[in-house]
Amino acid sequence: MPMLILIFGGLLIMMGQHDRAEALFYYFRLEDQVPETHLLRLIEKHICFAFCAREAESELQRDGTPLD
Repeated sequence: MPMLILIFGGLLIMMGQHDRAEALFYYFRLEDQVPETHLLRLIEKHICFAFCAREAESELQRDGTPLD
């Protein structure tokens, strides 16, 4: 099986074979990414968005696909 071998700046790369050093999945909390002083945090404190879930529930099937 022929392989393509490339050399970039002294680094030998064989196409078709890669060592995965980086993680495929990362765990993070969105709450940790939004600053405490962000406008959306202020809005969230004063407006209840529970109605959005109820409205969407009436428009979607159990698996999340739209009703026909």
